[in-house]
Amino acid sequence: MRIMVYVLLALLLNGCAAQWKSDRDAALGMKLKIQRNATGDKNGIRPVTEQDLTAGDMLFSADDGGFNSLAIRLFTHTSVSHASIYLGEGEVAEAVGSGVRIISLQDALQENSLIAAYRRPDLNAQDIAAIQAFAREQAGEKYNLFGIVKQAPYSAVRKVCELPVIPRGFRHLCLNSAALITITPFSGEKYFCSQFVVAAFNHAGKPLTAVPPEWISPGDLLHMREGDIPSMVPAVPLQYIGHLSCSVSLWNKHCRIVPEQTAAAQLP
Repeated sequence: MRIMVYVLLALLLNGCAAQWKSDRDAALGMKLKIQRNATGDKNGIRPVTEQDLTAGDMLFSADDGGFNSLAIRLFTHTSVSHASIYLGEGEVAEAVGSGVRIISLQDALQENSLIAAYRRPDLNAQDIAAIQAFAREQAGEKYNLFGIVKQAPYSAVRKVCELPVIPRGFRHLCLNSAALITITPFSGEKYFCSQFVVAAFNHAGKPLTAVPPEWISPGDLLHMREGDIPSMVPAVPLQYIGHLSCSVSLWNKHCRIVPEQTAAAQLP
């Protein structure tokens, strides 16, 4: 019993969602799975270039030299602090402190020490065009700073909801109730980074999740990938494309490259 209490306290302080999974090899037939913080897949990272990207891909990033990036990662205990959308033709759409903007991929690479690309696999040309149109329409809109402030109490409360002793069905009720109390009453029309990404996909009729955009952090989006434990249920698990750049941090333990044969077998 004492060991179980220590495990629960560690998970609470760690801030990671966890879930019991069936496992025949486990002593009790169940194994506790915890969210992966590494930005690549379980085998390592796959280096990619602009030519490997497709319009509509999501870019998850972090800046090891930036105070804001470090603060977000410390508070949310995740390896990324920012999310944006690749528009194609070397352009990236994102919501930052100055507002929604469109920059070059090269500028994004210069501003971030880590960028990992993920993809919703069922997008068609019409979906991508709708995402691109939304991003260009929103360019110049103001940043949702108040939305970031509201994320603070929600992030603190949700750690309890994500403990493995909380049944999966009740966990989502707990998360939704916490968000309704701390976030929704003050919802607005401005965007912070992950809110902007979710809203763009909603506009295209390809929602990433049923959860409202203002409830989602960059880390929540990252954990909607294949093989991870999501805090928010994804409509379709995201596919890992590769890393445009990589850096080692407290959360991203290594930048080990996947062997070529393994990488080729995993390509979407």
